[in-house]
Amino acid sequence: MKVFLAGGTGVIGRPLVHQLIGAGHDVTVFSRSEDRVAELGVPGVRAAVGDALQADQVAAAVAAAKPDVVINQLTNLAQSANPVALKRGMVATSRLRRQASRTLVESARAAGARRIVAQSISFAYRPGPGVRTESDSLWTDAGGQIGEVIRPVAELEAHTLGAKDLESVVLRYGTFYGPGSYYGVGGAFSDLVAKRRLPIGGTGGGQFGFLHIDDAARATVAALDGPTGIFNVVDDVPAPSSEWILFLASLLEAKPPMRVPEALLKMTTGKFSAYLMCRQPAVSNARAKAELGWTPVVADWHDGFKSTCGPA
Repeated sequence: MKVFLAGGTGVIGRPLVHQLIGAGHDVTVFSRSEDRVAELGVPGVRAAVGDALQADQVAAAVAAAKPDVVINQLTNLAQSANPVALKRGMVATSRLRRQASRTLVESARAAGARRIVAQSISFAYRPGPGVRTESDSLWTDAGGQIGEVIRPVAELEAHTLGAKDLESVVLRYGTFYGPGSYYGVGGAFSDLVAKRRLPIGGTGGGQFGFLHIDDAARATVAALDGPTGIFNVVDDVPAPSSEWILFLASLLEAKPPMRVPEALLKMTTGKFSAYLMCRQPAVSNARAKAELGWTPVVADWHDGFKSTCGPA
C-alpha cells in the first residue's frame, strides 16, 4: 500500500522506514530536508520536503503522494539531556501535536486516504495504584509542566480519533530505547548514568514501560490494517526507575546512582521528569498483543538493555 510518513527521519522513523519497505509498501517520507531522507539509506523511498507547521505544505505533499495510510510520527525533541534543552524540545513537540496532527488529518481526508496512524505516549496516565489500560484517562488536569506536556498529547489523540471518515489508530508507545535513542550507546540518558548524574528520586517507584525501537516499528506496521482505536505499545516487564537506573549503571560499569528526595528531583529536572521517575504507573500491552497481532520481540527490557545499551 501507499504510505505517507511524517516524521520518518527520527528515532523510530529509521527502523520504521526499513520495515515498511521490507514489507513491500510504497513509502513517502515527509521531512524538512531531502538530505535527511537520503541519509536513511533505504532505496525506493520518496522524499517530500516541507515544514510540518505550514498547513499548505503538508496538504500539498499528502495530495501528491495519494496515500492509503498517513502515519504521524512528528516530534522535535532535544538530543541533549540538559533540562533547558529538554523543555525547549517538549514545547516544540507540543506545538506539533496540537497543530500538525490536525493538519495531517485534514490532509489525509482531502487526499482520499483510508487510515491515519498517530504516535502518542503511554507515560501520560494519571498516577496511582494499578496497571493502566487504554480505557484509563490521561492526566490532562495536571498542573504545571506535567499538564503542559500531557494536554497536547490528548489534543493529538482527539484530532486523530475524531476523524470519523478515516480509520483512526493511536499508538501509545512506551519509552524508546535502542540505537539513536536517549538510552542507546552514547545517548543522553545513558551518558548521564555513566557520569553518575541521573539520580534515583524518592523511592524510585515510577514504572517505565520500555520499548525497543524495532518493536515500536513492528507495531506501527501491524497497525496499517485491522482494528482501530488506542493501543498501548510497551514491552512485557514494567521497569521501576530504581531498578533500571541501577541495571544500566552496572552495564556501563559506572558507579551506582545517587539517591535524592523527590522534591529535589522536581527542582533540578522538572516536574514531568520527576513524575516519570517517581510516580508514573505501569501500563498493559494486552490489547495490542491480542488485537494487532503484535508481540514484542524484545519482551524484557533487561535483555534489550544488555544488547543495545551497554558499552560499544
